[in-house]
Amino acid sequence: MKDKKIFLVVLLAFIALNGCITCLHPLYTLNDLVFDNRLLGTWQEASGESIWKLENVGESKKADGNKSSLLGLETKLSSDKSYKMTVTEGKQKAEFLFNLVKLGNNYYIDLYPSDQSEQNKLLEGSYIPVHIFARINIQTNSFVLQFVNAELIYKLLSENRIRIKHEMLEYASLITASTQELQQFVIKYADYKDFYGEPVTYRKIK
Repeated sequence: MKDKKIFLVVLLAFIALNGCITCLHPLYTLNDLVFDNRLLGTWQEASGESIWKLENVGESKKADGNKSSLLGLETKLSSDKSYKMTVTEGKQKAEFLFNLVKLGNNYYIDLYPSDQSEQNKLLEGSYIPVHIFARINIQTNSFVLQFVNAELIYKLLSENRIRIKHEMLEYASLITASTQELQQFVIKYADYKDFYGEPVTYRKIK
């Protein structure tokens, strides 16, 4: 129970700090995935304390002795081109499935929380993981992320100025469009710079 609470704290803080939009479906199909060796390693946010460790899912599984919390996602959401991402925020850690996809002329990442099994079945049944994504520019020893400007997107949706399937809930908003619809949406607005927040740089430290 304690681990579950820590994970949720890290996940909610991550979404809040980066202004992410949340999606029910992934931004990719398994056939869309690409792999870039430059992403492997440990990265630190240039202007903060967030640390991301990226490993190949297959290699991580071997190292963990088939005990990885990502195992339940293998056949559905990951391939040998997927990454395991461990996020460290101070003393708190959380694992994500990290996938890289190219849409149009840009690369994007899709982040999905790992399987956090819960002894309390009622609580476990109330937890619905979501996808969050960002545009990425990969360099040799750094990468730059731009998360979607959630505040602007949800404002435009509420005013019916853009169209994509979604639900505006009392406690959160959720994009419910299919993967194909998400990809079309991302490609359509790829050149609208206001659709993305301020760039966040991560530098390799190991």
